[in-house]
Amino acid sequence: MKNFDRIEKYVSGELEEGDLWEFKKALEIDAQLAADLSQYIDIKAVLIETEKQSFMETLHSIHEENTQKGRQLFLKNYRIPAIAASILFLFSAGIGLLLMQSGNTRDALFEKYYTTESAAFTVRSALSGSDQPVMQGLQFYELHDYNAAIDMFEKAPNNIMGKLYSGLSYIELGEYNKAITEFKIIIEHNDNLFIDQAEWYLALSYLKTNQKKESIKHLEKIAADRSIYKTKAQKILREMENK
Repeated sequence: MKNFDRIEKYVSGELEEGDLWEFKKALEIDAQLAADLSQYIDIKAVLIETEKQSFMETLHSIHEENTQKGRQLFLKNYRIPAIAASILFLFSAGIGLLLMQSGNTRDALFEKYYTTESAAFTVRSALSGSDQPVMQGLQFYELHDYNAAIDMFEKAPNNIMGKLYSGLSYIELGEYNKAITEFKIIIEHNDNLFIDQAEWYLALSYLKTNQKKESIKHLEKIAADRSIYKTKAQKILREMENK
């Protein structure tokens, strides 16, 4: 895989901010890089599933072995608490591993389908009727100064474009619950040009925060509508079913 090293660093979170931005921008224009990333994540998901199955088989084998020892040494009561503690520890470790792997799968899906929304086109062509703070906020957003961008957007609380990019700024900062609040306002407003984007990023934010039912609900709505994210929603729903 041509882009293996870059992709591995991207998925593991090892890219510096500048490199991370360049990588995400490259994803939008480099079809081969996007295909390699998709392939990498699919392979990683298979490996995780294989490791999970192997671990559970080992756990079951140890449990059976300790159960047999427990029967054989039934009269030696001092051994039983140790065996029980061992089984309990292994069971707890197994549950912990499954939860961790579930989180890894969730994060992998988010990283696969989330790309930073550029504000460059908006800054150039869609600001004639926008509030001045929103224009400044978009400029800060494009410079990746997301806190400053949010401060500007908050000065125009009724501007729907500002709400969208405020939510996107919160995603970039890892504050997903705040992003959810912003996207829900856009959707509740209803009569605006940013419904598709708000629905999509809301679904991804729910996915990232482990609110699977809410994420699926919104993804199914997107998949059923004439959304620009229809195909992506259908793909991610299929992947969620298989994991």
